[in-house]
Amino acid sequence: MKKLAFVFILIHFIIFILWIMNSGYLFSPFGISVWIAIVAIGFIIQIKLDKVSINRRILAISNGWMVFLMVATVFIYFAVSSMP
Repeated sequence: MKKLAFVFILIHFIIFILWIMNSGYLFSPFGISVWIAIVAIGFIIQIKLDKVSINRRILAISNGWMVFLMVATVFIYFAVSSMP
């Protein structure tokens, strides 16, 4: 489970890089659904890890960061779409 947590931390980092690059792959309907699924699976893995594991702590921070990026993306979308 710890190796799987490390893989998801790496995937979260890749998503962050794609978010910075404003990648079309990430912001396509398929990309957004995969992004949401990966964050949901990340939360499930976080729950199943040991309580004192450093991987759990890092995964929790990474999951929180992904949720923040999703909220920021929605805010940016509505801010830009309301401009004339």
